[in-house]
Amino acid sequence: MFEEYGKEMLMLGGTIAGFIAALLTMMEKLLNIQHRIHSKREKKSPSQPERAAAESTPSVDFFSSKPLRGSSYLLLYETSVIVAAGVLLNYVGLTLSRHLESILFLDMTGTALVAILLGPWWGAIVALLSNSLVNWLLFPEAGADVVIFPWSLVNMAGALFWGTLARQPSFQKYVRTSKSSGLAHTWFLLSFGVAGAVVMSIPGTLVQSALHEHSIFALNPEVAESLSVRIEHWEATVQMYLESALGLRWSESISWYVVNWFQNCVRYIPDKTMSAAIAMVILKYGYPLFERELIHGGPEGERPGDERILPLVLGLLYAPSYAALISHEDYAGSLYWPLWSVPWLFILYGYFRIRYWGPTDDTLHEARLQRAERYARALKPIGKEPSYEFCRRLTFATLIASLLFALCLPILLMDFYRVTFKFFCVVYGFLLVVHLIRVAIAQNISVARTDG
Repeated sequence: MFEEYGKEMLMLGGTIAGFIAALLTMMEKLLNIQHRIHSKREKKSPSQPERAAAESTPSVDFFSSKPLRGSSYLLLYETSVIVAAGVLLNYVGLTLSRHLESILFLDMTGTALVAILLGPWWGAIVALLSNSLVNWLLFPEAGADVVIFPWSLVNMAGALFWGTLARQPSFQKYVRTSKSSGLAHTWFLLSFGVAGAVVMSIPGTLVQSALHEHSIFALNPEVAESLSVRIEHWEATVQMYLESALGLRWSESISWYVVNWFQNCVRYIPDKTMSAAIAMVILKYGYPLFERELIHGGPEGERPGDERILPLVLGLLYAPSYAALISHEDYAGSLYWPLWSVPWLFILYGYFRIRYWGPTDDTLHEARLQRAERYARALKPIGKEPSYEFCRRLTFATLIASLLFALCLPILLMDFYRVTFKFFCVVYGFLLVVHLIRVAIAQNISVARTDG
């Protein structure tokens, strides 16, 4: 009852957020129109010296006029785009795997993309948003929190691993080379796929132990039975070797963990390898500007540093899931509380490490301003293209239409907030896809013109 009430309240919150988003978008468009009219009037009135001075000023001076202008520009045109793409890819991958009954989950494809581009902390934030919020809200069956919440540990572990590995010079060298050899691609698949599966299978096995689950392979019944017998034999063999050294109780537990960890490795390897590979393809073909700025580090060759607020944001998002994991009987909170508390150790370590050994606030601010200016210079000509302007106006018209339709739902329907929430999910999901594709096309055109 409490879970259903919580979902209904979140759906109501999503509905309100949809209304606010639509209203803010309309206000932004109206202010943009007002700014254009004011600019046209100013172009007609100034004298010749003023025109010369206006022509001599850089086209992106407005970023440095206010301290937060560069950060707000990056939040709108960089961070929000990457985070939205990550959440959407995670949800699409999970939906496809459920409907197609595939052995691949692909629910961490977006996590891999965000971790590679923005680093481990943003990757973990997207992993937690996808797992503990989006998947929980849209899960079709009852008891979604029991099924979904514990696996956030696996998703966050994958984000931290991929994000840390993507910061290594060997990865930058691999991405920078346009004609990488087969050996280089093999290194990428082994490190991001196989090694990632080995790392993520550790918290996966511990979560299975807390939920009293076993690794199950979707195999032919005869093959599954034969494999089950062989696994039992392996477990008995491992237990026999450990019993003499550790005793009966510890040998049973450790043999169970070893055998199930090995099975999880086998299950995770194709999924994590394909997730990392798909994320890399989307990065290379979809967002070349992000690749140049966030992986290659722009003209200076230095990747953007992490802000110390990011671990705190991750902790704020993890707190509700942690409270549920500790208090719920199905999670065996009294016994496995150290497992659910492990993310806090990484969060505290990350915060203090960034605060005392990370870049200073002035360095981060200056880097953000310079990156925002480069984005603006690259994308400003594309924004004047007729096709780009057409898509932008069509999106604006669709937002107005969706708002008008949503205003009619309370009059026509009893359970209006649930229907309105799903209505906004469909409409804004479609518009989000259009927006991400539009950004990808703009970046490819800009890079093609620059290289040409």
